[in-house]
Formats: sequence, C-alpha cells, structure tokens
Amino acid sequence: MQAVAEQLNRSTVAELDDRELMKRFQAGDEFCFEVLVDRHKQRVMNLVWRFMQGSDEAEDVAQEIFIRVYKAKDSYKPTAQFTTWLHTICRNTCYNALARRARRPVLLKDDDEEHADTIQRLPDFGNPTPEKSMMYQELAEAVKQGVDALPDNQREAFILARYEHCSYEEIARRMACSAKAVKSLLNRAKTNLREQLKKVV
Repeated sequence: MQAVAEQLNRSTVAELDDRELMKRFQAGDEFCFEVLVDRHKQRVMNLVWRFMQGSDEAEDVAQEIFIRVYKAKDSYKPTAQFTTWLHTICRNTCYNALARRARRPVLLKDDDEEHADTIQRLPDFGNPTPEKSMMYQELAEAVKQGVDALPDNQREAFILARYEHCSYEEIARRMACSAKAVKSLLNRAKTNLREQLKKVV
C-alpha cells in the first residue's frame, strides 16, 4: 500500500509547474529535482550543443548545469520564471566552458548527421547529385562556422530566435536587455552570417 501511495504521490508531483517543483525542492523534496531534470534535460542539451558549437564536451557541460541548479536552489525566487533562471545558469556555464578551451572552428563530420539540423535546416535537395551534395556540405559548414564565429551575445540571441523560436520579448527577458537591443543583435548576427555565406555561394 505504501508503494502504491508513493507512486500516486509521484504522479501528482510530476504534474506540478516548475515554480512549485522548485519550492518543494527547496523544502527538501529531492524527487522534485528529478522531475525538473527530466522535464528540461533535452532543452538544456539542445542549447548546450548549440552554445558549445557541437563540442564533445556538451554532455559534460549539460550535467554541470544541473549540478549548478542543484547547488544554487536556494537562490531561486518563486517570483521568477524557472526557465529564465535555468537559462541564465545554462548560458553562464557554457561561457565558462568556452573560456576554458581555445576557440576553434568545428566542421560537420559524418557522425554528426543526427545533429545536422541543429546548425541550419537548409533547402531539401531531394536526391542530390554529387555536385549538389558537395554544395550542401559546404553550405552547412559555412553556416555552422558563421554561427560559431558570432560574438557571444549575437550567437545567444540567434540561437534563441532561430532554434528556440523565442519572441523578441522572451529573448530580452532571458538576456536581461531590451527588445530593441535584441532586434539590433539579430540584425548584426544576420549580417555577419550573410558575409560568411558569401564565401561559398
């Protein structure tokens, strides 16, 4: 009976929103942290993969983020959106990880195929000829290198807009700036990417 009751309780907990889960986690309910990790791990991994430019370190950095969430639980205020707080930890952890290693361009490799749409969803060539396949590869590499080379704030805004489909207001909230500043960042990012693509098209 106790096991059944515990299972029912866990099912109920899993339906709580993020803020309530954090409040319970702060009060000592470790299962709430597990629910939060399970709920947001894919989103965090996607963001880390993009911030870290497809680095092999991405999984380790994602784990580090949740360790930081665990340790910083008491700093979370229920008045703040959990996803904004989580994004700040994610961003800072990624920037710290990038600072620990030399910046270098990372090209798409054969074993990166499952992550190719992380970089850019390019036009579908159908059944491409060898020439078109080569063109596709060059475009994909150019876009990836262009995104990788963007200044940190431009890359962050671009990632949130292009891959997370966030509005200007949401990006502004996450980056702690104005919507006008976000628009400017995105315009500069697109200009820089266009310059990068001119090299291959």
